[in-house]
Amino acid sequence: MNENIYISSLAFTGKQPEEIIEIALRNNWAIEFSSGMPFRADMDEFYLQAEVRRMPHNYFPSPEVPFVLNLASANKSIRETSILHCKKLLQMAKQSSAPFYAAHAGFCIDPDPNELGNKINYRPDFDKSKHWQIFIDSINVILKTADELQVDFLIENNVIAPFNTNSERINPLLCCESSDIQSLFNIVKHDRFGLLLDTAHLRVSCQTLNLDIEAELNKITPFIKALHHSNNDGNEDNNQPLDNSYWFLPFMHQYKKMVHVIEVKRIDEQQIHNQINILHESYGC
Repeated sequence: MNENIYISSLAFTGKQPEEIIEIALRNNWAIEFSSGMPFRADMDEFYLQAEVRRMPHNYFPSPEVPFVLNLASANKSIRETSILHCKKLLQMAKQSSAPFYAAHAGFCIDPDPNELGNKINYRPDFDKSKHWQIFIDSINVILKTADELQVDFLIENNVIAPFNTNSERINPLLCCESSDIQSLFNIVKHDRFGLLLDTAHLRVSCQTLNLDIEAELNKITPFIKALHHSNNDGNEDNNQPLDNSYWFLPFMHQYKKMVHVIEVKRIDEQQIHNQINILHESYGC
């Protein structure tokens, strides 16, 4: 399974890219270059020349002028910038022989970049159906590029935390729950399209929306092509380490041959080895 495991750059938060590559080479680890790495003018070139197995994810590489990648935005400039970013990252995935490129599902609002991961201020009177159609249209445009390049394009489920909803459970984020995800894949039927399941996102969203997590997982399993792994207490997506109580371990055997990304934040080399072992041991490897 080692060939299917990637370590998110979040694990190396605070380290320079050159040091990340050095550590990865020393341990024969594959790296997911993810959102959160600071802007660097030569980051595209650095990524493409890196001598490790690698793939780009979502908002990487960070642009000089920050924006929120939103494929469902009603703002034409934001939507077009987001689509162009995804097309560019599909090309980078192709050039680096990555298994796929994945972006987060869209939003029915346009949050400030500084609000991501925190409380988002928004008006609850958005038209979800309008943003849903924009999201579908954006995906179909990107899938044309995925087809040309023969690289899979995946959508990652969003996370809705308690502090970003209200008593009516109004949710401005798309694809946090199975009903949205099932609708998406019933509309967009494409061999190069799939779901990157972030298990931590699902746990928080289910607790926020009062949903049964195992039932939710069963409904979306047919669409899953890859997984992000990290832990939390169900209240906040804070990328905590996996342990033997990690809720997803009993289901791991169903996804053995898929790509698995350890998305735990700021851990050392020994801790990374421990995280890999926990995934291995979950099905006797």
